[in-house]
Formats: sequence, structure tokens, C-alpha cells
Amino acid sequence: MHVDMILDSKEEVIKYLKQEGLIKLEDNALVEYLSGGVSCRVWKVSVNNDRWVIKQALEKLDVKADWFSDVERIHREHEVMKQLEIVIPDCNIPKILHVDYVNHIYLMTCAEEGVETWKDLLMNGIFNPVTARSAADILSQIHNQSLKIDEQIKAGFSDQKYFIQLRIDPFHRFLMGKYPELSAEINALIEELTSQQTCLVHGDFSPKNMLVEKSGGIVLIDYEVAHWGNPVFDLAYCLGHLMLKAWHLNKPAEILELISVFMANYKGQVRNLLPHLGLMLLARMDGKSPVNYIQDEKLKQNIRDKAIHWIRGGDSALNVLDAIKKQY
Repeated sequence: MHVDMILDSKEEVIKYLKQEGLIKLEDNALVEYLSGGVSCRVWKVSVNNDRWVIKQALEKLDVKADWFSDVERIHREHEVMKQLEIVIPDCNIPKILHVDYVNHIYLMTCAEEGVETWKDLLMNGIFNPVTARSAADILSQIHNQSLKIDEQIKAGFSDQKYFIQLRIDPFHRFLMGKYPELSAEINALIEELTSQQTCLVHGDFSPKNMLVEKSGGIVLIDYEVAHWGNPVFDLAYCLGHLMLKAWHLNKPAEILELISVFMANYKGQVRNLLPHLGLMLLARMDGKSPVNYIQDEKLKQNIRDKAIHWIRGGDSALNVLDAIKKQY
């Protein structure tokens, strides 16, 4: 389905809000562009005493390599958020205010003023264990409480096409093209992620999607890759980002403490975490969406070597935390 209206300027956002009757013609709305990652346009709207976030899916993602995904995925996102509001009423996630199925847009409540992403705080040298605990708590709730979701809705979330388009294809399968010698191991990881469907998986559980409030607690955003699947993906995804920041910032002790707090407070069971974590690290070096903050070639090769070691089953006799500590 082609989108009729593209929200690519402040003027277009205001025009859209007035056209939909969300603001009055005479309202003086302030519109600010927010970073939407590579997959969406995201705007913050302030009007009268209200603050909202409006989000629209992109068909071609904003990366160097050609990478396309079905814009219908944005409707999975707001459907997941509505369900989490039901089964985890005290969970700190935005509330949906308006949905547009034609233009693939939705409007939600905005986090408190002054929040920063956990990624930005980490990059600025702020290592708060309260935030790591909050991240573990909210992930535990999603994985455990999602079992209460209605069976029919659960069945809809079991369709993993967006997860395939936005994770398996650009991470796992793209890497197999670069590392054909790892094809058997990577295929086995794909099989685990797609066949072992036990709970709701966020699919983008990264520090950039955690808005940190003054209390240190987080508001979790970006659910467009959410699906019924294997919870190991969320842990590997988050831990991979934390490990990369430890190398980049040269702050292993501080970030290892955050990882320890996160893992101690995660209340769930996952299997075979290290190979999946290795895959995430390798994907962030050589997948379709590599991290932009690690440029040193020697460090990149060091990360590749460690990642491949884990993908091939290395360190399997160690517990995950000890295996991670061994890398620094």
C-alpha cells in the first residue's frame, strides 16, 4: 500500500494534524524532529498543554545498503503497545492516542521533559545501575506477563515477517553472505529464534530505545519488531550494545557492573545466549546496520574474532557473565 502523505517537514506534520482534527486550525503547534533511527520519521508536537510524539514508518530504511521493510509493521507496534498496557498496566510505555492505517502513522503520549536515551547517557560517561535494573525489570515483565495476552492476538504476533525483514535478513542472512564458513552455525541460530516461540519479544531492546527519567527508570519505546518468539534475542541484542560501548568508551569496569546488575535482575530463562550474543556483535561490525561509533580497524577485528569464537560455541562451559568479563 502506498502512503498518501509523507511527514517529511514540520509544515506537513501541522497540516496532517489539522486535517485529522487532532489540533484546531487556530492552534499554534510547535513541532520538533526527533531521531527515529533508520526505520521511521518521528516528530514531537507541543500544543497548548499537550505533548505528543507522531511516528510514520519508512519503506526504505536510512542505511547505505538497500534495505526495505513493509510499512504495515508500524501497526504491529501500536497493537503490541495496546496489549502491554492491558497485561502490564503499570509498565512505563507510551499510550496510543491516534492510529492512521492508510498513512502508517500513529500518535502517542510523550515522555517527561528532559529525558535522555540510555545510549546518550552512556556515551556521556553516566553509568547508573538503577537504569540497568529498570531495563531488566521491564524486559522481565514483557517476557513473563505477555503470556496473559489473548490467544487469538498472540497468534497474530506469531507472524514474524517484520522480525525477518528487520533482523534475520539484515543481520543473520547478510552475515552468511560475508562469512559462508559460518552458515551452519548461523542457520542453527535462525532456527532457534524462529521456531522457539515462547513469549513476546521486543526485538529492538537497545539503549537508544530506553528514555531515562530523572529517577533513573526507563520508558521503553519502538515496538515495531515485536513478535512472539525466543526471548534470547532481546538479551543478546541489549548485551551486545552494552559490550560495544564498553570497548568504545574504554570503560569495561563501569559497563560490566551495569551488565551484572541487568543480568541479576532479569527474571526469565533463556538458552544458548553466548552464540546469539556473538552474532549480534558480528552484525554490528559487518551487518547492514553497523554501529557508527567504532571505527578503529584493530578494535573491529578484535570484536569480530571474539564474536566468531562465540558463534562457533566457544566459552560454552562458562556462565555468560564470566564469558563476557573474559573479553576485557
